[in-house]
Amino acid sequence: MKRSKKQGFTLIELIVVIAIIGVLAAILIPSLIGYVKKSKRTADISASKTIYDAALSVLADNEDAQDAFINGGTKFNHVAVSSSNGTENYDLYIVCSKDGAANSGANHFVWTNGTSAAQPFEKALNNMMDQGKTPVKYVKSETGKPLNRWFVCSKDNNTENVEIWVGNGTNNTPMYRLWPNTSSDYT
Repeated sequence: MKRSKKQGFTLIELIVVIAIIGVLAAILIPSLIGYVKKSKRTADISASKTIYDAALSVLADNEDAQDAFINGGTKFNHVAVSSSNGTENYDLYIVCSKDGAANSGANHFVWTNGTSAAQPFEKALNNMMDQGKTPVKYVKSETGKPLNRWFVCSKDNNTENVEIWVGNGTNNTPMYRLWPNTSSDYT
């Protein structure tokens, strides 16, 4: 009777294949992480453009909202923002904010400021915008703080200088300007 010899892979062949897979994964994984990060950044910038357009539409159509935009804004700070156009220095006024966390309750997805002066603008913006979730996709700042709040702001308290910022929702701090002229360090 003839014995059949089983053919298989040698240990060396298996180690070589595993090494090749490891090298390919080491090359591919950082690229994929970069693409995911870039897509989240792009999604945030797109959402901020939508918010910006809604705010401008409200300001163009509603005189009470214009007054509320100016009178309801609370001065945040003097900011220096780097962009592709250079560095801008100005006073930033927060008009209203909205929770941008993906897992928050439904009642958190409205624009609010907490002051009665801003309510006509907030109400008009809430009527204009979809009340669904608008999560901040880019989850952490360079310092590791969570980015989970949208801010509608004005540059130097002027209705013609609407800006959309994203920042830390735990202490209501705008950190990055997303629209217009996205902050260059929001990468």
